[in-house]
Amino acid sequence: MTDRAPDLLITGGPVWTGIGCPAGAGAPTAVAVSGGLVTGVGPADQLAALADSQTTTIDVSGRRVVPGLIDSHMHAVRAGLTYSDELDWTQVRSVADALEMVRAAAAASPAGSWITALGGWHAGQFAERRMPEHAELDDVAPGHPVFIHPVYGNDDHGVLNTAALDAMGWTGRCADPAGAVLHRRADGTPDGRLSGVGGYQQVSAVALRPTPAAAQASTRAFLSRLAALGLTGVVDAGGLGMLPDRYQAVWAVWRAGNLPIRLRLNLGAATRGAEPAEIAAWQHYLTPGMGDDMLSVLGLGEVVHFGCHDWVGMTPLDITDAAFAEFTAIARQAALQRWPLTVHAILDSSVTRILDAIEKVAADLPIADLRWSLCHAECASEASLRRVRDLGLGLAVQSRLGQKATDCAVRWGEDAVRNGPPLADIVALGIPFGAGTDSTRDASYNPWQALTWFVTGLPYDGRGPRRAERHRLDRATALDAYTRGSAWFSFEDDRRGTLVAGCYADLAVLSDDYFAVPDDEIAGISADLTVVGGRVVHAARPFAGLAVQRVARRAAP
Repeated sequence: MTDRAPDLLITGGPVWTGIGCPAGAGAPTAVAVSGGLVTGVGPADQLAALADSQTTTIDVSGRRVVPGLIDSHMHAVRAGLTYSDELDWTQVRSVADALEMVRAAAAASPAGSWITALGGWHAGQFAERRMPEHAELDDVAPGHPVFIHPVYGNDDHGVLNTAALDAMGWTGRCADPAGAVLHRRADGTPDGRLSGVGGYQQVSAVALRPTPAAAQASTRAFLSRLAALGLTGVVDAGGLGMLPDRYQAVWAVWRAGNLPIRLRLNLGAATRGAEPAEIAAWQHYLTPGMGDDMLSVLGLGEVVHFGCHDWVGMTPLDITDAAFAEFTAIARQAALQRWPLTVHAILDSSVTRILDAIEKVAADLPIADLRWSLCHAECASEASLRRVRDLGLGLAVQSRLGQKATDCAVRWGEDAVRNGPPLADIVALGIPFGAGTDSTRDASYNPWQALTWFVTGLPYDGRGPRRAERHRLDRATALDAYTRGSAWFSFEDDRRGTLVAGCYADLAVLSDDYFAVPDDEIAGISADLTVVGGRVVHAARPFAGLAVQRVARRAAP
């Protein structure tokens, strides 16, 4: 606590500072901020006595204040490039409403322009429990190519309307596109359904081609959408296709001082067969920590080597000796050059092989202080978790199974879904872990939907296996994983994710009290006010009079 007059005083509502803070009676009721940092938390009257004529005071009128949320594994940079060009179906609850959004987009767009809804949603969330169909898309947008695709999964498929099939040249008895399958009518012609990541990528490359200016505006829009949900940071996972040119938009937004939330970037391979060269190039031109407190380079991953990457985990991956050797060599270089590393692994067979490689590196190079991690790990066994602990690794766990429980139960068995990810074992072993979504293609980006699943274990469609009670988190532990836990990966858990003196003043004033609402209302929470580094970056209607603030313009890196 300081006796200095604060720049900003958030007062008049219960404050949850982090684990150990009471959520009910006895909670602090004010946060003092100066120079972008928390300088005090305590009773409102005590902190109000420090304010002077230069202090901006915001009365939250009884609303809950929490540390700003941090998603430990999101593809935010990639999503931002085209967010404004896609329909957001994350909260749509019926096929009828989804089709109406397509109809409205067609009416508002030039003839022939693409309409897409790609990822973050699943047919199970619709009241009709089915996908929109080819003929329905033709009916609502006959003059526009339309492509819709739910979350990734071997048992899911996308749908194209007739105009989209024509635009791709997939007509008549055409061959299947590389890496994909066109579902067929009896006469052999495509019926509009498309399976396979390869086909998804080919359509996306044609449908989503924003100009640099549009990509920058879209990036700002997506990150502002995250801020409106109370997110103040993301550990970006890189991902498929993320070559250097795909980062130009986010760097431009950062240089202009227009980032509303903090980004920590993981950089990985994008081309099968070129992984060592591509990762070596990142290491040659960049260094961990390059950037500033709003945007900085973190480390390498999640795609380290395609031969060791088990995709959506629906089928076992045979990691060959050659792929294993190349992965091990990349990891060794990461350790030598002191780079953090995060590795995608879902199935325990993949986790085991990845840990074999990391143990080989750790046998003669120190890695414990680099905060290496595995992401996903839903199927990790207790034996694998003990190896994770012994290596000093962390785990980035996501809510993906909330949307995919039914599909994964078919592939893995219901017991695997009920126990994945094995949160109770992770907690018991003391493994650092952070919560997130793996959005936007593989899950919804909504952190409150994710928190609902971490707390209740209920699949979003209400049909798949429910996670075992022992692997459900209490609300405080779940929120800690989504704040301080996620800050661990970027070495910032001592200054982000909690509201105590000396930490960044990153906080969210919630629309509803996370600690008091019924379980089924958690997903509907949003932020009425979001503050990053003491700046207001989002203000909903109750605080509409507050100006959203920018940071100073950045010099070119």
